Amino acid sequence: MSPAPGTAAPSRRPRRGREDVLAAATALFHERGHDATSMSDIAGRLGVTKAALYRHVRGRAEVLREVTGPVRAALRSLPAVGAAGDGRSPVAELTGLLDALARAAAADPVRHAVFWGVGGTPSPDAADAGCRAVVAGRLAQLLARAAARGETARDLDPAVTAQLLLGAVVGTAVSTTLAAAGEGDGEGEREGEREGARESPGDRRQPGGGPGAGGSPPAVDVPLDVSLNGLLDVLLDGLLRQTCGPRRT
Repeated sequence: MSPAPGTAAPSRRPRRGREDVLAAATALFHERGHDATSMSDIAGRLGVTKAALYRHVRGRAEVLREVTGPVRAALRSLPAVGAAGDGRSPVAELTGLLDALARAAAADPVRHAVFWGVGGTPSPDAADAGCRAVVAGRLAQLLARAAARGETARDLDPAVTAQLLLGAVVGTAVSTTLAAAGEGDGEGEREGEREGARESPGDRRQPGGGPGAGGSPPAVDVPLDVSLNGLLDVLLDGLLRQTCGPRRT
């Protein structure tokens, strides 16, 4: 039925699906931190009511688990994470694992930032914590084996060193990729916020594209190669003894 002459048509909120909810949550978790993002914030970003969100998800914990799910899947698919050894030296395996972790982060930087806590606190989800522990444990195992063979300094705590390596390598991969995609500049982000303030919430684009994009910009290989190789050289030079020979064998 058409509205009576002289009356405005009733406003309609945009329809949003589950993928829209997850994309908006991914962007907000990255921008503000998961602990500072409420369901009301997600609803506001989408231009819908809070009640509308609960048609698709049961709560913020479920949203976070879904947002970081692809990261868990990517990390568990890395052969180096669960491998018992492939015949290479521990240092070569360590380098390969760090390289694989960095490239996984560069392929989906926003979700990895939320998962690892790049620039904030890591995801508190139990499955995420367990996955991080497996990766850190594998790195610590390789570091311990390398030290036992005299390939690295013996006075380093493997568990602590593993955490430091993770933070440096994943953080570099995430920040380099986002900067190359134009999201690493603070003024650019502030300008984006000002543009967003002039738009209706329903029309606001999420970082990295539309629904299903998850808030991640496209991966950029060349800057990552340059930054990662330089970082690995610096980190491993601090670990390795001078007599060890080439690292990447």
